[in-house]
Amino acid sequence: MNIFEFAKREFEKQYDCTMTVSVNKPEKVGSVTKPKWTAVISNKPCRISQKQVSPVSDANVAEVTYNTMLYCDPVLVIPAGSRISITDPHGKARDYKRSSEGFSSYHTHQEIIIVREVQA
Repeated sequence: MNIFEFAKREFEKQYDCTMTVSVNKPEKVGSVTKPKWTAVISNKPCRISQKQVSPVSDANVAEVTYNTMLYCDPVLVIPAGSRISITDPHGKARDYKRSSEGFSSYHTHQEIIIVREVQA
């Protein structure tokens, strides 16, 4: 085992969530082709960190925007624009509508920025 494999194994010990990644694929129904969200990766371990990027707005509907960073295995292929559902250690699932392109230059993990917009 080299140092990078050891570091990856140690980093993966921090994963405390699971994720399901869905992509929008065309599906033919009769003679019509319609887009459908299809799960391509299921129940893979991951970790998230989250920060609030804007204060609560004072518009008619209160809106709070969070930036969430997803950490996962660098061999996973997660296309930009995917929908990602993440289940935390307490069993609460949250859906994220947009994902960035993964940054997988690290040997231990890749980082993907995902955005969740909450309306109160």
